[in-house]
Amino acid sequence: MRASASLRRNSYRGSALPVTQQPSVASLRSLPSEKPEGSSLKNLETLVTENGVLEFPETDMEDDALQAAVQTMKRHKTITFEDIALSEGVKQSVYLDYLKWEIDTESAFLELPLTIVVLISFAMLAMNILHQEQLYTMETAIERDIIENANFAWSGHFGHKGILQVHSIADFWSWMRLGFLGLVVKPGWLYSEPAPDILGGPDMTSRPDMPTAWLFNGYERPAPVANEYLHYAKVISGIRMRQSVSGAGDFCVLPSLLDPALLSQWLAKPCFPSDLGLLSPEVHEAENFLGLQREEFLFPDLFTIQELTQQVLDMEDGCAYSNATGNACRCEWCSAGAQSLRPWIDEETSRVEISMVVYNAQYGSYTYVSVNFMFNRGGHIHSLALTLVAATLWIGALLYALAAELTEIRGAIRNSNAGLRKALWEDYVGFYNMVDWSSIIVGSLAIGYYFQSRIAASAVNELLPSMIDASLKPDANYQSTVKEFFRAAEDMSKAKKDTELQLMFYPLIIMMRLFRSFEAQPRLALVSATLKTAAPDLGHFFMIFLCVYLCFVVSSLLFFGQDLESFSTMDRALHTSFLAMFGDWDWNAMTDVGMLRAAVWFWVFMVMMVLFMLNMLLAIIMDAYQMEKYKTSDATTLWQQILDMIERRRQYIRGERVRLTDVWKTFRRQYAGKEKAMLSSDQLLSVEYLVNTVTRMPEQQALRTMVHSLKRDDILTHGFMTEEQVNKHVEKTLGSMELKIKAILEDVEFINDKLDFFDRLLAPGDAEYDFYFGADGQSHDQASRLWIYNSITAISEELQQNFVRGIQRIGTWQDEFECESRSSDLKIARSVDLGWDL
Repeated sequence: MRASASLRRNSYRGSALPVTQQPSVASLRSLPSEKPEGSSLKNLETLVTENGVLEFPETDMEDDALQAAVQTMKRHKTITFEDIALSEGVKQSVYLDYLKWEIDTESAFLELPLTIVVLISFAMLAMNILHQEQLYTMETAIERDIIENANFAWSGHFGHKGILQVHSIADFWSWMRLGFLGLVVKPGWLYSEPAPDILGGPDMTSRPDMPTAWLFNGYERPAPVANEYLHYAKVISGIRMRQSVSGAGDFCVLPSLLDPALLSQWLAKPCFPSDLGLLSPEVHEAENFLGLQREEFLFPDLFTIQELTQQVLDMEDGCAYSNATGNACRCEWCSAGAQSLRPWIDEETSRVEISMVVYNAQYGSYTYVSVNFMFNRGGHIHSLALTLVAATLWIGALLYALAAELTEIRGAIRNSNAGLRKALWEDYVGFYNMVDWSSIIVGSLAIGYYFQSRIAASAVNELLPSMIDASLKPDANYQSTVKEFFRAAEDMSKAKKDTELQLMFYPLIIMMRLFRSFEAQPRLALVSATLKTAAPDLGHFFMIFLCVYLCFVVSSLLFFGQDLESFSTMDRALHTSFLAMFGDWDWNAMTDVGMLRAAVWFWVFMVMMVLFMLNMLLAIIMDAYQMEKYKTSDATTLWQQILDMIERRRQYIRGERVRLTDVWKTFRRQYAGKEKAMLSSDQLLSVEYLVNTVTRMPEQQALRTMVHSLKRDDILTHGFMTEEQVNKHVEKTLGSMELKIKAILEDVEFINDKLDFFDRLLAPGDAEYDFYFGADGQSHDQASRLWIYNSITAISEELQQNFVRGIQRIGTWQDEFECESRSSDLKIARSVDLGWDL
């Protein structure tokens, strides 16, 4: 990139003319114009620099017309930022602001590799900790087994209903006794189903005395072993059943015009309000373990499958059959006090949870299995099955970020004369500082929650040996051990979910840190710059968008709510309408309200939200993108910027330049670390001052940094002209040029008229001729001839001098072009090691 740009006096603008040499006073040559004796033509001295720039000396001119012409040429003279830096200098505030921006930009750019390392190390750490592929395998197998294989409504060897067909209390007990219990507690080795009569042929059931267990090689006991589940896992501590209940009371909603006592007598029972199960249950409802009671345990270690079945039957009928037959009641809650003849599930029940802890030795993992049934007050039951060298790099990056932020806070406090709160608010608080602190806090919380989950898992591991001993040798403490183990398993499950939540947020914060590093490179900053440019228009657009969208959401809630669950509540309608904008909708379900009515709403929604609103949103973003793309069309690429940084490093090692941080530290020492005073000073800096003040700073680097600071200040002051503004400026310039050309044409016509007039003068002796060409002591003819001779001579000499200067200037330019060509060839040949100097 060339270290020069041009501007008109008092207003900066770009120029295509390169400045390859620095003008100096020693390089100026005086080229006075000579005139013959007796000539009345005014002498005008000119100075020509080595770059071929024409200068006029600041001397008093006797001729007013000549002085006006020179002043007009000076007003239209094009100067460069380099000329300003050499002649006038640069304000210290402008120069140091540029240095600070360059240092911060380079620092942010150098953080990009570190941020990528943080992201990669965190991803590797999360994958090694969570082992999501293993958990997915186990949880999916358990869920599918419970949903597909826990069947009831048997006909022969086929169960016609599963967990999704549990719609009543009787269905629940059928599923529990005939489906789930036999699925988890296997009585023996299972064989394939018999062939129907139409197929004929032998089947396994026709073979007598089939073994119910197999002792395979290496097995200590025959398979299936006790509490085995899905062949590769084992159920620990049995099966626990709990429920949440709604208290009975005077909660019934009755018509106000009727007698409440009469209606209460007609109802003949209290009401049990509950919000559970109104709609399809969400996962978070099953993860709530608070408020559960009526706890019952099924212990496969203590009882056979027949005894466990009897316990389930006692829970279903409240031990009524056992009491009638004189057998012992196996339902502890049913036989407690006055509740002896009360079923375990009644109309107060709002949720039933069936849970067990499964340990898979193949992967060394625990799985807390929770099967939930939500009893809504409309008479329906919803079911839900729920399963619940990198670390060093990541933690080191967190500590590095913490140290950097603390250092920045310390610097902000030391450099401010205000109080602590004001200093932090004015000099430290910023968007990306908050992003850094968010990454530190969330990362620390993730570490804390991870250790909490490990502690919870360690508690389960500590209880596992005692649970195994109790399972192999049941004693009086068996039930208390089981309850303690279930509480530990619950804590472990909740700790794991909290850890996953924290780990989920962390990559989003890393994404914001990546955008911070991207802003240090113009082409990488294109996305964030586009969003910043479009932010005002997007703010106004989203005000309209949200209003229109909410109108459609409310209309969909009223229109489809009572027929479609996906539109039955405000949050579901918001989500479903958003999906519909992007092509995800259930048209067949929407036609339940009537095809014509659904089509009218759907067409209006699609036209307004998709064809109009979304396309307007894309237009706003693309307009801003085109503008930012135009700005970065000449920006340095990522690879070129890396090469430039490498080249600057090599130049620093060779002593050809100093680091910008060294320049910054020099000024900090002068101002005793007071950055505010340093950045607010309007002292004019010169090249000589920088060279003499900053140790080992070359003159070329001093001038280059001053030029870059002026260019940046010009961009900050005047902004970047958009394409539309450029077109208007060009149109205005062309109009001004047209007026000037018109004025020049008028002057040329005037001169032409005067020349014609003088050509028509008759001869000496004419009154007007004598008035214009007469002179003292000379005849009119002599005066005319002398004037013509002197004018032609002066013009010839001036043309000769201009021609000589032009030839010299062309020769200088040719030498410069040859030098630049040789330099370009050398740079191309060494493109791996060298880059353009910024």
